[in-house]
Amino acid sequence: MRNLEKINELLEIFGHFDVNFAKNMEEKIDTQYFVLENLKNSMKNDEIFIKLVILNSIVSYQLCTTGERWWDEFSIYWSKNAVDNEKLGECYVKFLENSKGNRRLLNVKIKRIEKVAPFLENLNLLDFKTYYLDMEKLLENLSKNLNSKKDSKTIVFAVKMFGYASRIVFDEFFPYPMDIEIPKDSRIEKYTLKFTDENPIKFWNEVSKTTKIPPLHIDSIIWPVLGRNFDFKTCENKLGENFRYLLKLTEL
Repeated sequence: MRNLEKINELLEIFGHFDVNFAKNMEEKIDTQYFVLENLKNSMKNDEIFIKLVILNSIVSYQLCTTGERWWDEFSIYWSKNAVDNEKLGECYVKFLENSKGNRRLLNVKIKRIEKVAPFLENLNLLDFKTYYLDMEKLLENLSKNLNSKKDSKTIVFAVKMFGYASRIVFDEFFPYPMDIEIPKDSRIEKYTLKFTDENPIKFWNEVSKTTKIPPLHIDSIIWPVLGRNFDFKTCENKLGENFRYLLKLTEL
């Protein structure tokens, strides 16, 4: 069942947003973007930096803490610990086994790392630049290596975080493709129920087509706002008048 009144309100709000607004949200508001910037600045190897971001993304589920705190733990650890590319998976597993924020389903997550690490170890910075220009290809290859569906939450989330990491490394912005879907986590699922009880991915795909904002950029607008510790005052200072439309998203 759909709540058409609320859906129309949502679309009206999103009529004030575009890809550039989402980009500003990502770079000025999303704490996950900040921690990646901090990590990149503390590491000497951009290639390893991107590989670690992808590895962390594919095990970022069933956390023992918030997503924001988990990525902060990740950034702090790798800013202090070196990694050998040929032992990439082994080094990451050591971090995961001793992490505080990601202790559930460890065996399953370690197997995921072991599946994808050989693929990543064979890539260089030029390969990542190519993938940044064709993120759907990265989605496809991660899906194959992990034997997961392309709309799997962790796969599409990995592409989103890869986009962040690549933007930081290459100092260039390429929007996410329209065909890569929103990561369906508990925060998004709960919010979607305000509008419909149908599949959240299907619903946000429709919103994306109507607003012409790629689903991963829609995620960047709504996911931080729904967080427990979202600072609306800081957001107002950084985003200006569009701030009031973000506030309306929480009032629906």
